[in-house]
Amino acid sequence: MRRILPPLKALVAFEAVARIGSVTAAAEELGVTHSAVSKQLATIEAWFGTPLFESNRRHMVVTPAAAQLARSTGAGLDLIASAAQAFAPQAAPEVLEVIAPATFAMRWLMPRLPDFQARMGDVDVRVRPIHTGEDWSGIPFDVVIRRGEALQGDLRSVTLLREEIGLLARPDLAARLASGPAAGPMALAGVRLLEAVTRPGELARWLVAADLPADLGSGAARFGHFYIALEAALAGQGVLAAPIEVVGDLVERGDLVEPFAGLRVQGPEYRLGYAPAGEKAALAAAFSAWAEQQAAAR
Repeated sequence: MRRILPPLKALVAFEAVARIGSVTAAAEELGVTHSAVSKQLATIEAWFGTPLFESNRRHMVVTPAAAQLARSTGAGLDLIASAAQAFAPQAAPEVLEVIAPATFAMRWLMPRLPDFQARMGDVDVRVRPIHTGEDWSGIPFDVVIRRGEALQGDLRSVTLLREEIGLLARPDLAARLASGPAAGPMALAGVRLLEAVTRPGELARWLVAADLPADLGSGAARFGHFYIALEAALAGQGVLAAPIEVVGDLVERGDLVEPFAGLRVQGPEYRLGYAPAGEKAALAAAFSAWAEQQAAAR
C-alpha cells in the first residue's frame, strides 16, 4: 500500500521545535539555520492546512491537536534511529597486544585489567604470556613487560616495580612453623622448601638474609615454572620464596602468609616498553601510564 507521508524534512523540523520549544535551539540541534527551520514549519503547516503551534506565545508550543502528532513523530524517529544503529556495521574495538611474563600476567596484570578497559572503553587488550627463557623478539606486540631485562632498541621504557622476595606458606603450615620447638627461620630445617628453576638463587639469597646456610635449600623441591611452584605452596606442600608484589592478591586474601614477615630480599625490576612512534603509540602510552599508576598504588 502506498504511504501518504508529509514532507519528511519538514516533519523532522516540526518534531524538534515541538520537543524543544524553540526554533533557534531546534536549528542548532539539526545543524541548519533558523530560517531553514522556519521554512520547514511553514511547509508542514501548509501540507496539513492548519496551524501546528499556538500564536502569540514567547515559546513555541504545539496546539492541542498537534501534540499527539509531535509525540507519534518523535516515537517514530526514535524507532528509525534505533533500526539504523542496529543495521550499521559496528566498529571493531581497537586491539592492544601486550606480552608479559606468565606469572606476572596471571597474578598481577589480569586482575587489574578490567579497570583499564572500563576507563578506555572499547579496547581489546590481548595478553600473551611469555615464559622465562622464551625468545620474544619475533612476537608482535604493542606493549612489552619484562622482568630483570633491559629493553633495547627504540622502545620508550618505564620501571613498574621492583620485586621483594619473601617466604610464603599456607596459613596452617605457617602456624606449625610458629609453634614448633625451633624459633624463627631455624624452624625451616624440618620443612619442605619449594623453588622454581626459572627463578634460580632466590631461595638461597633469602636463606642467607635469614642467617641460615644457603645449602639448606639444596634439597628443595624444584618445579619447571614458578606458577606451578606457587600452586604447590597453595596446596600446603611446602614454603616458597616468592615476589610479594606479584602474588599480593593471595596474601591479601589470606591464602598465603609470610611466617617471617619483614624478612625480604630485593628481586629484579619489571620494565614496560612501547614504541613511541608506533601505530598504537597513544593507546600504548595510556596503558603505560595506567600500569604505572597501578604499580604505585600497591
